[in-house]
Amino acid sequence: MQERPTILVVDDQANNRKLLADLLSIKGYEVVTASGGKEGLAKVHSVRPDLVLLDIMMPDLSGYDVCKQIRADTSVGILPIVMVTALDPAQERIKGLEAGADDFLSKPINQPELLARVKSLLRIKSLYDTVQEQTAQLSELNVGLEKRVQEQLGELQRLAQLKRFFPPQLAEMIVAGDLDDPLQTRRREVTVAFLDLRGFTAFADTSEPEEVMGLLRGYHGEMGRLIHAYGGTLEQFAGDSMMVIFNDPVMVEDPAPRAVRMAIEMHQRFEELMLAWRKRGHDIALGIGIAHGYATIGAIGYEARIGYGVIGRVTNLASRLCSEAKPGQILISAPVYALVADSIDGEEIEHVNLKGFARPVAAYRVVGLKAQAKLIENTAAPLKIYGLGRFELQVNGKPLAVSRKTQKKPLDLLRVLIAFGSVRVETTTLMELLWPDAEGDAAKISFDSNLYRLRKLIDMDDMLTLSEGKLSLDVKQCWVDIRAFEALVDRIETESHASTSSDDSHANNTKELLRLYTGHFLDKESQDSWTISTRDRLKAKFLRAVTILGTHLEQRKQWEQAISLYARALELDNLAESLYRRLMTCYREQGEPAEALNVYRRCRDMLSIVLNLAPSAETEAVKTSLG
Repeated sequence: MQERPTILVVDDQANNRKLLADLLSIKGYEVVTASGGKEGLAKVHSVRPDLVLLDIMMPDLSGYDVCKQIRADTSVGILPIVMVTALDPAQERIKGLEAGADDFLSKPINQPELLARVKSLLRIKSLYDTVQEQTAQLSELNVGLEKRVQEQLGELQRLAQLKRFFPPQLAEMIVAGDLDDPLQTRRREVTVAFLDLRGFTAFADTSEPEEVMGLLRGYHGEMGRLIHAYGGTLEQFAGDSMMVIFNDPVMVEDPAPRAVRMAIEMHQRFEELMLAWRKRGHDIALGIGIAHGYATIGAIGYEARIGYGVIGRVTNLASRLCSEAKPGQILISAPVYALVADSIDGEEIEHVNLKGFARPVAAYRVVGLKAQAKLIENTAAPLKIYGLGRFELQVNGKPLAVSRKTQKKPLDLLRVLIAFGSVRVETTTLMELLWPDAEGDAAKISFDSNLYRLRKLIDMDDMLTLSEGKLSLDVKQCWVDIRAFEALVDRIETESHASTSSDDSHANNTKELLRLYTGHFLDKESQDSWTISTRDRLKAKFLRAVTILGTHLEQRKQWEQAISLYARALELDNLAESLYRRLMTCYREQGEPAEALNVYRRCRDMLSIVLNLAPSAETEAVKTSLG
């Protein structure tokens, strides 16, 4: 799309053309006009506008016919079309949508509504143009890479198997060479989580194979999404069991807290799955064991079959704790508990005798997350850091003005720090991410220099502490919106299981959620791997919280409030298909099938443009129910 988007106004009335042209020109848009349908079609191809405002009633060619001809021409792509009419909107809206229009405006024109709809559709058009441009660039690169691909085919075939273990984006990074070879033997401190289904063997013995496979697909799908959202690596799975690694091959600062939080959410999701399974008479439960320690990691197998393996006492301990866990329990080792004691409630259990261990082992049962409402807001904090929707620092309530050029690296250091939890982040991790090509002591020198500059920039020497090779923000003096957001989501999930939670509490949580989550983590600041993994994890939490709050509203038939929540959430995450589906359902229950159909079209277009996917069967089923 051009720097100044071009809008084509097609209307047979000169006064209407001038009015629309003047309104849009004032807002900085380039405006081209046409006095009829045929002239409008010609200018669609000659001018190549970014959006068309199309009158319906014209003497030579109606707006419906113009719209249909534009949609039949694939060369104009996803050109947004807004139909404008003075006729009865209730009768004309469906005709316009069926003709292929994206939106609808009634005369006389409401200026704020016109500008809002134009801005929204141009945003989608810009995204489409960006994708097309990137696709063309990728095609050009592929031509030049053909010879190189042939030369490296053997290595790519060996690395392609990583997609079975790692999140898709991580596998692509490995294949692209953005990470070291994960099959190279090394020793690393990791957290290992084992999952196992209780009662699965009895279920498999008494059920048809198709039913067993269906249950496993649902289970693996839900657990897999959480593993990826929390940045884990699926080392192996065998039917009813899974082994997940944190801190390899991509290092993360908080592997143990990530693993425990993932396990807690897994139990919550598992209970949702069990609601359907119990109706079929299946009695299956989930047990989880988590351990932390050093392991030897690398390639295992033989020449024709090489895999990613993690070996050591830590994996054995996690597996045995999982076996010892009762249905619905999460058992963690003492080292894990020491790393998460500030954030979870746990109960020490008697030392357990585990198979293969000479002595009884200390273990703890995870009860749940501690209440952390105090993190949501701390108005007295002298330093506030915003990373959701924008990156901004506030010192004593005033935005901190910085020069992008001179302060980039110190601010990058702060961004990585908050991405990894803000507290006790290994300096080696920070140096590896910010200065990956530095040799010798160069990375350490750069780190020390930029830490000094960051402290001077904030002008609070005690805000950043360096101890035992780990960098921390003083969370008592510093408020970070990411930490507040995660604490709020924890509270929302906790209250969703409490029968005493009130409508006022849900309303306050909804307001607070939308106030905190104003956009994705560092969305415009960075596309580095460490940003993407944190961004995906926070997006998953946001979607989960919106779903919980929206479900509460739907259960009480508060359709307007639910519509407002889902619509606002989709502005922040326009690829969340489940939210489109819920929004369609709310409009249907509200008695507005045309609006529900419009939501379906937006969902279909966004999935097609960005992900090259079609709506799921569930979404199509909701569309069918609209009649």
